[in-house]
Amino acid sequence: MSLAEAQGGTTIRSRITWATQGFFVLFALWLVFDGLDGWPFGLLAALIGGGLAAWLAEGRPFWWNPFRLVEFAGFFVFESFRGGIDVAWRSLDPRLPVMPRFFDYEIALPEGQPSTLLISTISLLPGTLSAELMRGEHVLVVHSLSPGGERSVSRLETRIARLFSLSPQDAGGAR
Repeated sequence: MSLAEAQGGTTIRSRITWATQGFFVLFALWLVFDGLDGWPFGLLAALIGGGLAAWLAEGRPFWWNPFRLVEFAGFFVFESFRGGIDVAWRSLDPRLPVMPRFFDYEIALPEGQPSTLLISTISLLPGTLSAELMRGEHVLVVHSLSPGGERSVSRLETRIARLFSLSPQDAGGAR
């Protein structure tokens, strides 16, 4: 075991993984937004971005399944629209319940990409918002506009675990 591995640092293998993931994500985004026009520039930009990812990223990267990424993107888009419509509807119709509250959610996902994705996307769920992260306990304080926020966050965490091929059996939950 190398010194970097023993200290939990970034290894050469991790850097190659970061570079590979960075390259593929950036090149795919280039192709989605620009098409095949100018693909050589996109290839160069993705190579540079992958190199920067390898140089700047720290820690252990997690592999994600490309097919599950498409599935997660669909879930993400659907929940984003659903969240926007839900909040707009609640603000326009006084009969719909608005019972704001905070709850603690124990994150079961490992630190790094999976938990960062959870924290970043939770605000797009209907009526939820990441309020604070208690790092030492790996607990997220979530603001919810209505009952059911815990269920929504748990569903999101299960989807992210699936994306990264992690075991969802010990999914976190409200405390």
